[in-house]
Amino acid sequence: MAHLFSNSRIDADRRTPLGGRTAAQPTLPGATEWARSMTVPDPTCGKCLLALALIGWEGEFDSALLAEMTGMSIATMDRHRPHLVEFDLLRFRPSSIPAGGGYFRGRGPSTFTLMSGFFARELDDAEKLTVPARAHEIVGRVRWFAGASIEERTSAEIAVGFVLRAGWPDEAILKVLDHATDRNAYKSKRGYLAKLLAKAQGPYLIPAQEVFTGRSGPRIEDCGICRDRVRTTLPLGSRILCGGGVCLNAGKEHDIRNAQRLEIVRVRTA
Repeated sequence: MAHLFSNSRIDADRRTPLGGRTAAQPTLPGATEWARSMTVPDPTCGKCLLALALIGWEGEFDSALLAEMTGMSIATMDRHRPHLVEFDLLRFRPSSIPAGGGYFRGRGPSTFTLMSGFFARELDDAEKLTVPARAHEIVGRVRWFAGASIEERTSAEIAVGFVLRAGWPDEAILKVLDHATDRNAYKSKRGYLAKLLAKAQGPYLIPAQEVFTGRSGPRIEDCGICRDRVRTTLPLGSRILCGGGVCLNAGKEHDIRNAQRLEIVRVRTA
């Protein structure tokens, strides 16, 4: 099957025959182009990575389908899969089959995400000043955390702050915490949040799609001029403006470019 596809005898679905003369398949833009450019442990790992890229930046992992696409055995595919994980080019996420009422009935197929092999940097001193506000907003968006006490929220914001300082984007943390259908979330909110945040320990491994496209995962940032909160996918360190390429509030009252430093004069009284 792999030979027929590489010589344009069958389509990408591995089923539809194609007519015409034999010609090599073109390099497709996106995930496959990225996969062809990566340095991998060995040629077999390269075939595995390219087969995954043909599915997309992320998707459902099917050993039998991938073995058919690459012309390798399932055993070979499973043997080389850990090599890509060790090289930080691949991550897997197990999935469960919901049975209703917050219960599950076994495991479903795992989903994969192609990773870049690069880790996000930690926040600098200026960026760390935004952590309390970002942590407060993240905890407020966690659905199953609604109704938590002030003490629980304060503890949660401190825990989320540590993850933010390590370079994790807001939306990536929310994705880790978004387990609203799990019945265990309502037993101990503080303990369950700590359990989920354990999956976000260490630096943030950047997905390959973000590096290839030059855009990061969605997150909330301050506009560089008016300080309004804005949702953006621009890379970390980019100049963020609330109107995309311009500030919608430029020249208005809360344009911080017109703000003057407040001088505090101490007056000694007798």
